[in-house]
Order: sequence, then C-alpha cells, then structure tokens
Amino acid sequence: MPVEHVLILAVCGLGVFHGISLGTYLIITFRSKSIDNRLLGWLLLVFGLRISKSIILYYTDDLDLLLTTLGLTLILSFGPLFYFYIRSFLDQSFRLKKQHLTHAIPFIAFLVLNSQGLLNSDFYFAFGIFFIYLHFLTYTIISLVWQKQQFKQFSSHVNDAKKQWVNYIHAGILLIWVSYFMFLLDELIPYIAGPITYSLVIYPLSFWAIINKVLRPDEKKYQNSRLDHQKSLQIITDLETYFQNEKPFLNPDLKLPIVASELKVTPHALSQAVNENFKQNFQQYLNSHRVKSAQLMLSLKENSHLTISSIAFDCGFNSLSAFNNAFRRAFEKSPSQYRKEQNPST
Repeated sequence: MPVEHVLILAVCGLGVFHGISLGTYLIITFRSKSIDNRLLGWLLLVFGLRISKSIILYYTDDLDLLLTTLGLTLILSFGPLFYFYIRSFLDQSFRLKKQHLTHAIPFIAFLVLNSQGLLNSDFYFAFGIFFIYLHFLTYTIISLVWQKQQFKQFSSHVNDAKKQWVNYIHAGILLIWVSYFMFLLDELIPYIAGPITYSLVIYPLSFWAIINKVLRPDEKKYQNSRLDHQKSLQIITDLETYFQNEKPFLNPDLKLPIVASELKVTPHALSQAVNENFKQNFQQYLNSHRVKSAQLMLSLKENSHLTISSIAFDCGFNSLSAFNNAFRRAFEKSPSQYRKEQNPST
C-alpha cells in the first residue's frame, strides 16, 4: 500500500475512532444523561459508522450493495438527530415527544426497503442519493434558522460558549456535507475527501467543546441559595394566583423585576422558583401564559374576524415572529393551522 494511502487511512481511521468513542461516552456515561448529550452521542455514533463505510468503500472495489446502501440510509438519521440536538442544547425545556418520531419515517422506509432488496443502484444514482443528501441539508438549514431565532429572542439566556459552539458545529456539518456532495457532481473532488474532512472537523470541534465545557451537564443552579423548597412553592402559588387574577402577562413590557415587586420577593428568588418548579426561565414561563391566552382566543369562533397578529399583540407578544415561534414550540403547529382545526368552517 502506498505511503499516502497509509497516511489517509491513519487520519480517517483515528477520526472515526475518536468520534465513535466520544459518541459512546456521551450516550452511556452517568454524567451525561441530558437529552442534548445523548442526541449528540447518537449523532457521532451513526456519523462514525457512515464514515467507516466510506473508508472501506475507498479501499475496496467489491463492497456489497447492501452495505453501501445502508451507509447512505444512515445519512437520513443525521438531519433529525442534529436538529433535535440543537433544540435540546439551546432550550432546556425541550422534550422529545411521540410525534417527533415522524421525522424518522424516511430513515425507516429506506431501511426496510433496502433490507428487502427493493432499492437498486439505478434508483440511488437517479434519485436516492440526491434525496438523501438534500434531506440532510434541509434539516441543517432548518436548525440554523431556528438557532438564529432563538438567539434573537433569548440572547441573554444563552452564554457565549454555547453560541460559539452551535455556530462551529453548524459550520463543521456544512463543510462535511459539501465535501461529500461535491463528489456527486461529476466527482469534482475525490471521494476520500469526505472522511478526511470529517476527521479534520471532529478533532478541533471536540477538543474546543471539552476545553470550553459545553458538553458537561449544566451545573445545578442556585445550589448555594438560601431559598428553601417550601418558600419556593409559596412564591409559585402567589405567582400563579397573580397571573390568573390580574393577567399581567398581557402587558408586552412586563419584566421579571416588576412581577417580583408585586409579589414582594427579590427577582433572584422569583427566577429561582420558576426555574426549579417549571424547569424553564421566567421569559419562557411568561410566554407560556401568553400562548395559552392566544390558544383560547384562536379557538373561539367569535374571534374569527381578528387577525393572527392582532391576537398576538393582544396576548402580550411584541412581535409576530416571537408569537409564532412560541406557539409552534407549544403545539407543534402554527397559529393559523390551529385556528383552522378548531373552526374548519371559517
């Protein structure tokens, strides 16, 4: 084997080993039971398996078609895993739900059809490969757009290390995607460029993440606070009563200090109580009440003459985009879709 082939094999092989090892660690270690770390672990694991197939294919001419198509099928899991990783990493209130399984339909469909030998090489060359890579790119773009919206809406709640990390990982994913996709376009670059790019991306990204501690589970907040559980529950009871009776959330200028002053507690105590009891920050708690109010207004037939934007502003949102984002996170559908389902005749 030529020396350059040995070097390429060493670089790619070590990159795959590093990615799979890190992914396995994030999945099984007791210190990383957060949803985001487990999703990242599975992403690294399937990515490593896919890159392994690429390396084997580069050095072997007669690789079984089933193994080749299995490697391509794995790519259909990249997009959903990456998208949900970004969501869970930036939004600690995010939880995987049964309806999220619909994102796995393309992966499962290709897996079943391949196992039955119903997808041949002609299908892949004519359509399959391009669909698979564009599927991955679509999810990457969607996660990038969602990330930008999250930064815009909750910038103060995301630290600089997290912002840098999601920007870096998006750039790395796109770089790997380009290195593979360019090969499909008349083989503009060699096939092995994909595994090489992966290795050159995985090392600096993982070391940066480890050094900046973005892969560590968030340390328990307020661990040195003097606010006991009983007092925390009392604050929440007073808060819920205040919101139910006075509906201050309809005021778009409502802030944490204003509510704390009304409840005669410190902003820090109020923030801690909301975080510990609802597993969300105050802004998310505030928006949840606004969304519930909007949900009620959208479901009433007598409000059919009101526009979506007017309902959003009436419920305390100061922008239509913020309302749409909050509503989609709560109900997995847009406000207009929800309204049509509640009042089909209108």
